[in-house]
Order: sequence, then structure tokens, then C-alpha cells
Amino acid sequence: MQLQQVLPALTANGVALFAISYDTVETLASFAEIHRIGYSLLSDDGSLVMRRLGLINERVQEDHAVYGIAPNPRHVNLPYPGVFVLDERGTIVQKRFHESYRERDTGPGLIAETLGIFSPRHEVGVETENEMVSVRAWLDSPTYCAFQRLHLVVELAIAPGLHVYGSPTPEGYVPLGIEVTAIPGMDVKSGRWPSSRPFRVPGLNEQFLVHEGTVRGLLPLVFTAPPGAGDHVIKAIVRYQLCSASTCWPPATIPVELPVREVALAGRSLPAARSRHACEPGARARLSHVDC
Repeated sequence: MQLQQVLPALTANGVALFAISYDTVETLASFAEIHRIGYSLLSDDGSLVMRRLGLINERVQEDHAVYGIAPNPRHVNLPYPGVFVLDERGTIVQKRFHESYRERDTGPGLIAETLGIFSPRHEVGVETENEMVSVRAWLDSPTYCAFQRLHLVVELAIAPGLHVYGSPTPEGYVPLGIEVTAIPGMDVKSGRWPSSRPFRVPGLNEQFLVHEGTVRGLLPLVFTAPPGAGDHVIKAIVRYQLCSASTCWPPATIPVELPVREVALAGRSLPAARSRHACEPGARARLSHVDC
């Protein structure tokens, strides 16, 4: 269903989409009809193709035992969730897989990570700007379900002739980065920024790595709590230091607050009568600019 949401973006970029599952043809046909799936669903009944590709996780029960999860006959020989990206000749040029069969990307996050296709910013995206730099931040989905991987997207548009520092930097300078406030049941993974370029200041015996122009970073957030964890507000700090060839301004911090709402897995419902940290009705994302 996540892929259905990004199907227009894939089609617009000339990308054909196919999904393969161990479910029967009948099961997939029913699923496609109920959820109005507009791309091809392929049945690998018996997982023969998946086994040939080495995509079967034969350690599911062992992994569950580490976390005290009781054995379940349904959780045997499950495929690793992931995607292959093929070019026009059918050659695999990119792949993306997760260790846990439960973990899933959002549709926008998946095509951003594998194809570099960014979906339009969601309405909860927020921004601040001045004549030197604008900063925008948004989540690639306004909702999450258990074990789903969302992305906090941060975009800086830097005026010509200016730059921000990348990592690593010499002591005393502040590189571009994101810090997320911890939430129980949410794992913050390593972020990804575009490649920076070397830069030297005349008269200084130091080399810096800098970002220029439009810079867009992705920070994965994985919601690992069981269903019923409730709605959240993602709180983060974006840090950067803006410079020209001759001037450096004080480091800046951008506090970000983005609401995200829990939804049930497909075909299921959320547990009832459980304490949940719901966003207030009409809650809006907030972003302010503070210079240190």
C-alpha cells in the first residue's frame, strides 16, 4: 500500500514497479482488488525464486528467542523485506534490504533512498528562511505503523557564495547535523547527507569539507514499539555554521517539532483502551530559528 502511494512518482520518472510475494495468486488478486493496487503483484508460491536469490531468513526463530518472543509456526523461513532496482538491460544497479522481516520503509522513503526521487513535501513540513539560507524539515509520512521506518527530511537552500561545514570539521567549527530527542520505542539510525567538497581558506593551514547550494539529508526513524504506542511529536535540532570565503557567522540551531500519527497495519486495528500520547486536535508542526 505504501508503494501504491508513490506509483505516480515512479511512473512520472519512467520506473516500472513489480512486487513479489510468497502468497498465492488468489490471495494477491483479492488484496489488489480490496486495496486498489495499480502495479503488478507476482506470486512466488513456495518461495522458489526467493530461495534461489538467497532472500529467505532461516534464523527468524533464533532472532525471536533473543528478544523472548515465543516460537510461532507462521514465523519460519520468511523472506528479507527489500527491493532490487534494475536498469533498462535488467542489470541490478541498487538493492535495499532490512534484517527484520517486520521493518518496512515508507513509500516516499524507499524511492528517496534507492532512486533519489523525493516526493513533494507533506503539509506538516515547516520552514524558516532569510537572505542567506532557508531551512525546511518534514517527515516523509504523516503516519506510522509498528516497525515502520520513516525519514526526517532536512533541506537547506544556501545562497551563492556561501557554504555550511560538513563532517568531519576541525575543532572549533560546527558541521551540519541533526539531533533527535529520544522517544521510547523509536530507534534513530545514522543520517545521510550528500557528499561534501574540500575547501581551503587562504592563509589557513586547514582543509574543510563544505556543502553548497541545495543540501537535502535523510534521517531514518524506526518505530519498534508494539501496536498501540500512540501518536508522537518528533523533536529535533538542526545545527549548522554558515560561512563565506572570508566570513563565518555564529553557529545556528533550528528546533523542529513534527507530529506523527499511529495507524494500524493493513487489515488490522489498533489496541483499544491503552494510554496513548496523542497529538492535540489541530496540532501543527513548529519550527523556529535561534542563533547562538
